[in-house]
Amino acid sequence: MNKKQVLFGICGSFCNHKKILDQLAKLTDRYDLTFVISENTAKLDTRFFQHAQFRKALSAFTTHDIIDTIPESEKVGPKNQYDVMVIAPASATTVSKLVNGIYDTSVTLAAKAILRNDKPILIGLSTNDFIGISGANLLQLIARKNMYTLPMYQDDIQQKPRSMSARFDVLEEAIEHVLQHQQMQPVFVGKE
Repeated sequence: MNKKQVLFGICGSFCNHKKILDQLAKLTDRYDLTFVISENTAKLDTRFFQHAQFRKALSAFTTHDIIDTIPESEKVGPKNQYDVMVIAPASATTVSKLVNGIYDTSVTLAAKAILRNDKPILIGLSTNDFIGISGANLLQLIARKNMYTLPMYQDDIQQKPRSMSARFDVLEEAIEHVLQHQQMQPVFVGKE
């Protein structure tokens, strides 16, 4: 069986990197994963992961080199080898750049290349400002052709009432919907 080729973008929302790692083990039987990571993910040590530790963890789920520069991301378009791109977690900054056509990072340039090839992109946004400009940006983005979102929930209504997070636990199901050019429903759901 030929596995679907998934370009998997990972940005900030560093607190969600562990959730993504937990989901990747479920994806490797079905998909051939290639990772493209933001420059901050590639270089910054956070309270959640040392950058080298996170990169090593990602490497366990792929046989491909991790893309972490603009020159490497530029090659995504001409190769035209991916069936779908996932960006999870996607930072509010990344979504803002995509909605405004700014392709100045490894992840945003790879996304541009995927769209050039008329392939779908699944966004898994987590932000403390969803009920604000970040949410407006995501909704504007997914109104466009080939753009989809993971279902989302309010993750902490007491401490962060404007915050929402993607449901990373339904990632595999959402990818299957996107491969059929369908938005997984409902978009706004209860807690994980």
